[in-house]
Amino acid sequence: MVEVVEISASERAYRELRRKIVSLDLAPNQAIAELQLAELLGMSRTPVREALTRLASEGLVDFRSRAGTIVAPIRLEAVKSAHYVREKLELAVVRDATHSSKSAKAVFKIRQCIEVQRFAISQEDYAMFFVSDEEMHQQYCEMIGMNSVWSVIADAKKHMDRVRMLSLQTTEVTDLDLLLSDHTQIIEAVIQGDEQGAVDCMQNHLKRVILDLSMLVDHNRGYFDLEPVGSGDGTGGVIGRQS
Repeated sequence: MVEVVEISASERAYRELRRKIVSLDLAPNQAIAELQLAELLGMSRTPVREALTRLASEGLVDFRSRAGTIVAPIRLEAVKSAHYVREKLELAVVRDATHSSKSAKAVFKIRQCIEVQRFAISQEDYAMFFVSDEEMHQQYCEMIGMNSVWSVIADAKKHMDRVRMLSLQTTEVTDLDLLLSDHTQIIEAVIQGDEQGAVDCMQNHLKRVILDLSMLVDHNRGYFDLEPVGSGDGTGGVIGRQS
């Protein structure tokens, strides 16, 4: 029998608002009103206020004296930090995966995710691609019996996820077929037990969004914090555009 765990209204508000921010349903720099969010989520303002405070502590929401509450802009330093953590952990995961038993079930699930991504590309369904991409990367953690590591990765990369979603939507910058090819090469290297090949493929794959970052800024300037460090309205240090 599956145990049903109830979560508080505050936790539910936090999860839903974080999902909307990461998916860009709530866009960077968008003004958000506590009352409107409460109506949207079908709950009172108190849990929404608690959720916003928690999101602000994570750098996803800004409280500004004149502008009110806004979705935080994408800050490049936070993206770089998120990428650093993700790369270190996922390279270790895929390295261990080449030496794992590589169960038929795990391999099937990863290949199934790749086929879903292929379909998503044909339908120009970027949300579907993102969800399937997440599931695929999680499967490598499950392959080595370390599913809890994915929770650490998922929490660490939240700032990078907004850039990833933006890159999927900015087709002038991102070649989704190239990402799909990366995914195929990674699983094939893992199946063959090619540790260096799998690590090299994963590292190149994870770096693509960072290499495309300056072009993403050019196409979506309103989403990024481009002020020099130390300027602004006292809400904290901000990061200027990288060259």
